[in-house]
Amino acid sequence: MAASAAVKIPMLNTIILSKVCFFIFLFYFFLACVFDLRYRAVPNMIHLIFILTGFPLFLYHNIFTKTAFDISLLNDLVIRFIPGLLLLFVSLVSRGALGIGDAVFMTISALYINVRSVLFIFISGFLSAFVLSAVMLIYGKIKNRDLQHMSLPLIPLMLPGLYPILMNLNL
Repeated sequence: MAASAAVKIPMLNTIILSKVCFFIFLFYFFLACVFDLRYRAVPNMIHLIFILTGFPLFLYHNIFTKTAFDISLLNDLVIRFIPGLLLLFVSLVSRGALGIGDAVFMTISALYINVRSVLFIFISGFLSAFVLSAVMLIYGKIKNRDLQHMSLPLIPLMLPGLYPILMNLNL
């Protein structure tokens, strides 16, 4: 009887830790959205705070709680950071047309959420930006306005990606 209780406690801690990580991510996401909408930039201090809290949680939850290290775990750990690194590359190549803060946000988000969630948010951000840009372009043509130099905050456009994540969350 005592052995079964000892086995259930680490599993319970892992489940609780994953939910805590998700709620920290939600706080970071909405904080970044507010700053991105209001100032078109997220302060570096906010990124730093969430890196310092996320990295130890990431290590504990994804590496230290695993009993065996296999190739699928390594793939999961590497793939979740690819969208952030891709955004970083695009930001550097475009000379800031895509903000580096968006790349930092995606990279830090990978510390808190799984691969599927990172991909949902990444893809939804670009789809939302594409649709909104097309609507703005059409509106500009109809109203005879030049909207080509207008910028869009990318982080708030990632909000639709939260919907499928929240629908699959068992609270």
